[in-house]
Formats: sequence, C-alpha cells, structure tokens
Amino acid sequence: MRGNPAMASGSQQDERYSVQTENRHLKETVTALRDEMDNMRVSEQERLQHTLAAAREEIGQLKATITALRDGLERRKIEDEEKSRTIDQAARDEAKQLHDMIRLMRDKLEAYEKK
Repeated sequence: MRGNPAMASGSQQDERYSVQTENRHLKETVTALRDEMDNMRVSEQERLQHTLAAAREEIGQLKATITALRDGLERRKIEDEEKSRTIDQAARDEAKQLHDMIRLMRDKLEAYEKK
C-alpha cells in the first residue's frame, strides 16, 4: 500500500499551506523592502534638499562677501587716487613756489650785480 489517500490529501494541504505561508512572508518581505527603499529615497531627497539649501546659503554669503570686498577695494582705490591727486597738486604748488623764489632771487642777484 502506498499510503492513505486521506493522508496524502492532508499532506498536500500542509504543503499548500506551507507554500501559501511562504508566499505571504515573501510578499510581506518585498513590501517591507519597498517601504524601506521608499523611506531611504525620501530620506536621501531630504538630505539632498538640505545640502542644496546649505550650499545656496553659503553661495549667497560668499557673494555678499565678494560684493563687500569689491566695494571696499573700489572705495580704497578712489581714496588713493584722491590722495595721489592731492600729493601731485602739492608737489606742483611747491615746485611753482620754488621756481618763483628762484626767479625772484635771480632778479635780485641781477639787480645787485648791476649796481
């Protein structure tokens, strides 16, 4: 005798139950893994958005710093040009005074020598 047909039927039912249980566990595992992947994707997107926001903020700060430095350099350049013009004008004025003094002294010397 090969075995009891009722037993065979029970064995098939156990096997079917086992396969169904395994399929249910596999589906649950797949669902859990998908959920985890979605959560990871969302987390990665949030991290990326945070990183981009921080980078944009830093870029804004750097641009503001560059603008402030550029403005400072421009002001300094203007101040230096004004100082340079003032110094040049003072040097021209002094040279004119010296030339005038030399001419006056020459005239006095010539007048003295003619006496």
